[in-house]
Amino acid sequence: MAYIFPGKIFPSALNAYIQCPFKFKCHNDKDVKAEFIENPESFVGKIVHLALENFFDIKKVPINERKDQDIGQMIRHLWARVPKSSWSSACWSAKERKELFGSTEQEKAFGLKAIAMIKNYISKADLSIVPLSLEDWMQCSVGEFVIAGKIDRIDQDSESSISVWDYKTGKLPFYDSIEKIIKDDPQIPIYAIIASKLYPFAKKIKAGLIYIQYSKIYDIIWTKDELEEVENEIIKTIREAKDNTDFSPRINNLCPWCDYKNICPDKDKIKEKDSKIEEVIW
Repeated sequence: MAYIFPGKIFPSALNAYIQCPFKFKCHNDKDVKAEFIENPESFVGKIVHLALENFFDIKKVPINERKDQDIGQMIRHLWARVPKSSWSSACWSAKERKELFGSTEQEKAFGLKAIAMIKNYISKADLSIVPLSLEDWMQCSVGEFVIAGKIDRIDQDSESSISVWDYKTGKLPFYDSIEKIIKDDPQIPIYAIIASKLYPFAKKIKAGLIYIQYSKIYDIIWTKDELEEVENEIIKTIREAKDNTDFSPRINNLCPWCDYKNICPDKDKIKEKDSKIEEVIW
């Protein structure tokens, strides 16, 4: 494997390490990573992020026009212009999208789902928001490392406070509180740390997840001092990952869904996904 310890630590990489050191190694292997295949859900996720970036950008949609914005038209426009990768401007062709979704009918169904998802969210959202930042790549130093990420949205709540948001387009999390969620996933703490350093006027930083389909929010508020303690824990975990030379697999409940399970040295120990019976409701 062409593994090299990353010069910048992204939340997805650190989350991979917390789950399984072998997954972390694969995640940072450019050859293995190149084999990742797009799926309909990830395509829709990109669309939702692009749509909300456009919707909250006052240069594209003025505040007084948000309420009457044609979300369907916006989604259809963006759908044909989704880039195939972050390092290329080439877009998906109609033929490629049909192959990705399985059929034109399936593609339409996913498109309608994306439209409904966005409409549901903005029907309950504060339409007067003027974000400080939208879908921006940001980074900062912590200890001897650099942490980075693409933060979906940062709002200024007052002269001394900001909110840092990440959109989620999937199902609701297994855990019922943000404290339990961030214990296993450092994404929100990392984004909060980055935002606090780039916007030093903020004495309080609210950070959280917005589950678009359900208009459900999980958030937490940190002071500068509290974030320093969180930062120390993040540094500790990164150092552990850097010093790890073994990268042994850590079998866990998420293994059946891992992108790298087929090359895992312990793949024989991974239990297959349990088939779920979905009873009729009529």
